[in-house]
Amino acid sequence: MGKLVDRDYLWLRETAQKSPAWRPWAPIALVPVAAAALAWYLTTPDTAATDGDSYTPPISRSVIPAAPNARAIPVNFNPALSPARAMSPARPIELAFAPAQSLTSNNGNGPDLKPGWHRVTIADGDTLSLAFARNGLSYMDSLRIAHMPKLGHYFTRGLQAGDVLDVKADDTGRVEQVSYTVDALHHLTVRRTQDGFVGALAERAAEHRQTAVSGVIQESFYKDAVAAGLTDRQAAALHRIFAWDVDFSRDIQPGDRFAVVYDTLYHKNKKIGVGPILAAALINHGRVIRAIRYTDSSGQSEYYHPDGKPMRQAFVRAPVDYTHISSPFNLNRLHPILHRIRRHEGTDYAAPEGTPIHATGNGRIIFEGRRGGYGNVVIMRHDQHITMRFAHMSRFAHGLHVGSQIKEGQTIGYVGMTGLATGPHVHYEFRVDGKPRNPQTVSLPGAPPLTGKALAAFKSQQADAIARIDDMADDARVRMASAADPHS
Repeated sequence: MGKLVDRDYLWLRETAQKSPAWRPWAPIALVPVAAAALAWYLTTPDTAATDGDSYTPPISRSVIPAAPNARAIPVNFNPALSPARAMSPARPIELAFAPAQSLTSNNGNGPDLKPGWHRVTIADGDTLSLAFARNGLSYMDSLRIAHMPKLGHYFTRGLQAGDVLDVKADDTGRVEQVSYTVDALHHLTVRRTQDGFVGALAERAAEHRQTAVSGVIQESFYKDAVAAGLTDRQAAALHRIFAWDVDFSRDIQPGDRFAVVYDTLYHKNKKIGVGPILAAALINHGRVIRAIRYTDSSGQSEYYHPDGKPMRQAFVRAPVDYTHISSPFNLNRLHPILHRIRRHEGTDYAAPEGTPIHATGNGRIIFEGRRGGYGNVVIMRHDQHITMRFAHMSRFAHGLHVGSQIKEGQTIGYVGMTGLATGPHVHYEFRVDGKPRNPQTVSLPGAPPLTGKALAAFKSQQADAIARIDDMADDARVRMASAADPHS
């Protein structure tokens, strides 16, 4: 079998640019200018130190941001409303390097922290190393913690926007201890030893009770889910569960219904938190989609359709929370800038500049940079057959490069309009064996279904859950009809 070729099918082919004849002589021509500037600098008196006031040199600028005035964020945290998202990441921000002495001053975190401790809040799109760097903590220590055996995953894929870590460090940023409340039941403590970092996960005793809520979508999915009694995080989790079957930006309409059964945690008859969603149903345009949580013998939990097929697919349809599709897949499109027929081998999702772009599936970056009409583009390879392209980015996500392994949902860049673009959007392509496929209609591969004993165990426990969420969804429909007709 011949070697597969990943064809680009660019809208506008890159052309080689011939260098001007004067360019090789430019560095030599700048030598006199540099010499004159150096002479002026050496002979100019330091007036700042002679005005009678003490002079403090300015803090040097660096790509490592200063430690902000972080604060604890409550458990019911909505990443979509976080300050990190409110500030458009499209504008480059120059931040001052965090002085080492600030590490021993509580970093402005309030009286609840002892000297030497820092409250590190995970922002949207953060890795542990980014959060540590922002607070003046050791980058190498972040890597060592994230790669701890058995517990390191809590600091990689387990981190979410809004999570809070209390970190003890010396005045150089060297980490001594980390305290991390993972959820209402689990607390993780990490400490430095002579051989590296070790961790201990403590579990709190709790009683598990089931709580059920249902609702009708009238304004927006998130707003109505929270109004029905779900937390912001539960609404986000419900969105993730159904995201492979429903495009929430396009398919959800007023009158659609949902029902959710979730775990609630109590300690000595006092509610201490909420656990995972156990079962859910979404009625979209009359189509009923059900999801049941199942934990296998190895302790891994996933959501499945009642027939045992997984909710989670290898890919999601859209890479961004978009406002509208500005240009669909069309191999005979009239180009809006070139005004001639050009193959449009992807879908354009319009969104405000700076909106995070997420990987639609797992893969490895095989190209990151500028390329012709694509502007700033990231190309990812899922396997030997499937590649994905994300174009017109304003900038790339920090820390990524060719060869980086990417997880589905990970931020890889931000919406822009580089290259040939008439407005901010992300151009997304899905290619199979180098040939473009319509991202909105292509058949997406999924995770393996349950079989054998696992399927039998799953079906034995799902009947009651399905009956309950179906009854709740019907009750929501009745309540909606009653509200619409006051005489009913």
